Amino acid sequence: MRQLSFLFFILIVSLFVATPMTASEKNDRLDIASGAVLISATTEYNQKWAGMMLLDGTTEMGWCSTRKLPYPNTFIIELPNRVAIKSFYIDNTNAQESGYPGISARRFKLYVSNQSANDGFELVYEGEASMGERKGFIMERMVPGQWLKLEVLSNWGNPDYTEIMELEAYGETVNAMIASKPVGGVYETNYGIMWLRQKGVEVEGCYDWDDGRLAGTTDGRVIRFQWVESGPQTGTAIMVLTSDGSFLNGLWYENSRYQGLWHGKRVTDGRQPKCLQAFVSGMKKDAIGRSLDEVGRAIIYGIYFDYDAATIKSDSEETLNRVLKTIKARPDVKLIIEGHTDSRGRDTYNRALSEKRAQSVVNWLVAHGIAEKQLSAKGFGESVPVADNAKPDGRALNRRVEIALEK
Repeated sequence: MRQLSFLFFILIVSLFVATPMTASEKNDRLDIASGAVLISATTEYNQKWAGMMLLDGTTEMGWCSTRKLPYPNTFIIELPNRVAIKSFYIDNTNAQESGYPGISARRFKLYVSNQSANDGFELVYEGEASMGERKGFIMERMVPGQWLKLEVLSNWGNPDYTEIMELEAYGETVNAMIASKPVGGVYETNYGIMWLRQKGVEVEGCYDWDDGRLAGTTDGRVIRFQWVESGPQTGTAIMVLTSDGSFLNGLWYENSRYQGLWHGKRVTDGRQPKCLQAFVSGMKKDAIGRSLDEVGRAIIYGIYFDYDAATIKSDSEETLNRVLKTIKARPDVKLIIEGHTDSRGRDTYNRALSEKRAQSVVNWLVAHGIAEKQLSAKGFGESVPVADNAKPDGRALNRRVEIALEK
C-alpha cells in the first residue's frame, strides 16, 4: 500500500510539473512596464526606498518602512486588467540584514478585489516570507481581480524597520486591458503642475519645474517620455495612469540612472500650469525641438518595428510626422538617426538590427521630403542605455530612436 501511495504521489507531481505555463502565466503582473501601479502605501522611508520600487523588476532597490511605524504596513496595487493570480512572491533578497538584522518582512496577508481600490477585497492568502530570500506562494483561492492589497504584519525581529525588495504575481488574464481615461489633462505632481496632450499614441506637454517640456508615447496606460529642463537637463521617465484616470505614478531617470519618483493627481478645479500658454502658442519649442537645439540630441519614443525586423509599423506614423516636422524646420542641420535596443540578445546582433532600423527611419524621412544628404543612420544596440537594463521599466525606456546633431 505504501508503495502504491508513493507511486501515486510521483504521478501527481509529474503531471503538475509537466503542465506547461501559458504565456500570460509567465508574465510578472507586478511590473511598472506591464502597467502595474502602486496606488497607496501606508509608509515609505524615502524616494529610494519607496513602494513603487517593489514593481521595478529587480532586488537592487526596494521598499522600507519609516522608523517604528506600527503594523500593518499596507500597499494597494492596481493591475491593467483582471487577473486570476495563481502564485505570488515576496522577495527579500538584498534586504539589509547585515546592518539591520531581522529587517525582512515576515507575516503577511494578500487580498484581491474586482470592485475598486477601496472596496470588495477578499483574503486569498496568509503566509510567511523568508528572511533575506525569495519565497513563492500558491494561491489557496484564485479570485479574479484588478486590485491587490498586501498587508505586512511583522518582520523577522528588527525593532525599527521593515523591508521588501520586490513583489511578483503570476496568473491568467481574465479580460483585456481595461481602458483608462484619456491621458491628456492637468496633474498636480511633485514637480509642479503638469499638462499633457494626447493625440493617438503621441503624448507631449509641459510642467512648472525648471521650464520643463516632455514628449513620448502611451498605450493608454503606460507613458514613456523624454523630459527636458533649463540648464539644459534631460532624461527619461515612465509613468502609469490608473484606470479611473485620477492618478499618475512612475519613475524618472537621468544619466541612465534612477533618480526618483514622479507622481501626481489629476486637477479637477480648473487650474492650469504657467507653462501652458507659451507652449500652446508656439512661443517655446516642444521637447523634441528644444532637446535637439539645447542638448544636441532628442530621444524619440513611438517608432515601432515588426518583431526581430526593421519594418516600421503603421502605428508609428504620428511620431514620424512629428520628427519630420522638427527636421524640416532645420534644413541646414546634418543629423544622425540612431537606433538603440535593450540588453536582451547578443550585442553584435542588437547592434546590427538597431542600425537596420535606424536606416528604415532615414528611408521614411527621405521618402517624405528630407534631403538624403542631411541624414545618416547608426546603430548602437545596447551600448548606450538611458535607464537600467536590469529592470523591465528601464528596458522599455532603452528601446528607442534618437536624433543627434552630426559633429
